[in-house]
Amino acid sequence: MAFSHTFGEGTSDYEKYIRTQDLYRLQKTPDQWANEEELLFQVIHQAMELWLKVVIQHCEQSTQWIAQENLHEAARFLGRSAGILRWLADSLEFPRSMAPWDYHKIRMGLGQGSGQESPTYKALHKAVPPIGAAFAGLLKKHSLTADQVHQDRTRHQGMYDLMFAMVQFDQELMHWKYRHFQLVKRIIGDAVMSLKGVPASSLKDTCHEAQFPDLWTVINRTTGAYNEKFRPKGGGGYAATK
Repeated sequence: MAFSHTFGEGTSDYEKYIRTQDLYRLQKTPDQWANEEELLFQVIHQAMELWLKVVIQHCEQSTQWIAQENLHEAARFLGRSAGILRWLADSLEFPRSMAPWDYHKIRMGLGQGSGQESPTYKALHKAVPPIGAAFAGLLKKHSLTADQVHQDRTRHQGMYDLMFAMVQFDQELMHWKYRHFQLVKRIIGDAVMSLKGVPASSLKDTCHEAQFPDLWTVINRTTGAYNEKFRPKGGGGYAATK
């Protein structure tokens, strides 16, 4: 029996709102597939574009909320965005089971296309820096440093929660990039050129690029500050706190 690439009539209120018929038409029809893996490949990437669109909107909204000192909502949206990125990383498990030989049949139809051309991926990296700038402005406005927020969390709980969400977001973004590099390594190899002539191994370099580097270095300083205050001189462990 032939696979039906569209479902329903598109007449119900749900179908009209979701625009299901339009969505189904965005994928190749079975007679256009390079092989039976192509539907998965196309849907995974289309879904990522849509989810990244949500993350971009959340980032831009969070920047506005930080400027307005609506820290709870900013942290909520950034925390949710981190969850979306974590889900996108997990979704790479599905194409991981694709055989390299089968993938290359699909790759032949990409022309010079490459994931490096993803418009939402590029837009995401433009939407993130303003978050860091807004947070730095907030600290300056209140004559605070990230070190002070870490060392007196209960006094600055809203700022700490926001800072935590920013680090969580950054961590999940790097984790997603790492999982993507491992997928490329698994299916294409890390010693080949992309369709844009860029070495696949270059993806590895982006896996550790923090978007909020200051929020990572302050954790080192926080550890140092705690040790200086509570660790016994010459001791190997922390001093007991009462």
